[in-house]
Amino acid sequence: MIHHLIRAAILTGFAMFIVYLDRTGEMGMFIAPRMELYVKLSALGLYAAAIYQIYAALQKRIGHTAPSCDCEHEPSPSVMKSILIYGLFIFPLLLGFLVPTGTLGSALASKKGVNFSTAVKLEQTAPQSPHPDLKPDSKTDGSIDSLFPFDEYTEAHAAYGKQLYKKTLIPVPEHLFIETLTTLDLYRNAFIGKEVEISGFVYREDDMGKEQLVVSRFVMNCCSADAMPYGLMINWPKAMNFANDEWVSVKGILSTAAYQDHDIISLDVTKIERIHAPDSPYVYPDLDFGL
Repeated sequence: MIHHLIRAAILTGFAMFIVYLDRTGEMGMFIAPRMELYVKLSALGLYAAAIYQIYAALQKRIGHTAPSCDCEHEPSPSVMKSILIYGLFIFPLLLGFLVPTGTLGSALASKKGVNFSTAVKLEQTAPQSPHPDLKPDSKTDGSIDSLFPFDEYTEAHAAYGKQLYKKTLIPVPEHLFIETLTTLDLYRNAFIGKEVEISGFVYREDDMGKEQLVVSRFVMNCCSADAMPYGLMINWPKAMNFANDEWVSVKGILSTAAYQDHDIISLDVTKIERIHAPDSPYVYPDLDFGL
């Protein structure tokens, strides 16, 4: 009977932890918003399983036992083995309740490595300089189309790139963070010289120069375990004035830089300022992008 009650307590604990994360608004620190409904529904399943364990314990208490199935699933008579097995579930549950929820930052970024190139380089068929039949300031559909060649995999980015190209200042918004960086990288020839604005936490690697830092965000697909840092290299003479994990907003002119034998897009800073960290430090892929 005691084993059924322990199992009921563990199942109830995990269900309560899900409710706790929902009530405190911290669920977004662990999973992407599109997964939250499924996790909340799983709490109902955990409660149901806990109720069944309590029912099974009461049945044993009054002497009713289920017929044996000879499948050797009865609890081990060894107390130490039972403590070890149950401890595998109780220990992470206690950590969840007792350890403050933290966010991913430069420490983890240094282990995973920041992704500077968000897309496989597209073979640019657009001319590197303005077409002789087009005025430099022309923004006709024909001139823009020539800058954004595409195939079946990059059609959505080409369409988005045309929208960005018409802007005087290109923002990298939270809801399209990875899509915007991917588009800028895919069609870098079209965007070189454009002013871009991006916000994120400061990160730098050991082999970066004193005038370089990275403005980065963690992109979460499903849960915090698969979160990967993406960002832009920033070039600024006073880069050392900013410490790792500080949040900044940067405006700069898009250019390219050589880093670890790769050509990456970067920003030559025109304005940089410290900002407060956002309520949610993570960004997520837009599943409706291009639809």
